[in-house]
Amino acid sequence: MNYVFIGIQGSWKWTQARLLEEKFDFKLFESGTALRTIAKENSELWKLVKESIEQWNHISPSIVEDIMMDIIDNKSSWKDVIFDGFVRNKWNKISADKVLWEYIVVLFELSEEKSKERLIWRMYNPKTSETFIAWTIIDPETWDNLEKRADDNEEAILKRIKLYVEKTLPVIEEYRKIWNIIEINANQSIDKVFKELVQKLELK
Repeated sequence: MNYVFIGIQGSWKWTQARLLEEKFDFKLFESGTALRTIAKENSELWKLVKESIEQWNHISPSIVEDIMMDIIDNKSSWKDVIFDGFVRNKWNKISADKVLWEYIVVLFELSEEKSKERLIWRMYNPKTSETFIAWTIIDPETWDNLEKRADDNEEAILKRIKLYVEKTLPVIEEYRKIWNIIEINANQSIDKVFKELVQKLELK
């Protein structure tokens, strides 16, 4: 089954996806990481992706479709796949409907204020792109020193939250009209969010 994770920045959806990957053998594709990988390549696609990332813009539908089609074509034998960050606006939804056919939407609900609070203080490992909660200074698995992401400044954070409210929330309402979505209370500790997620996905 394909799962599309949606949530405001800082809702820990990527962290929860990693936990599912570790404990239940899910496979994770996170758009930000995938696009940053592409941005390191010397190609025309690289130029388009890099420009969008640097300007905090959403990636065009055609690029999203190309990435998702590549994933599906090359990983068709995988059972449960999580797409994190691929659906952020109505055009992304059209792409998801087109290339995924069937998928479950999991919404991580968190307030705008809490999102800003988590993002402004979070840290990340530049080698793995994994993010960590506020005040964490060492990656407990790799022992690498953590840093602040360049885009985790107040101006950039507010712009990303604004984009979520203007572009993603209408898509969420559209999903609610079409079918039931799984809603997770992300205003909890990571452990409690994961417990609720496992319960609602009926995992054993």
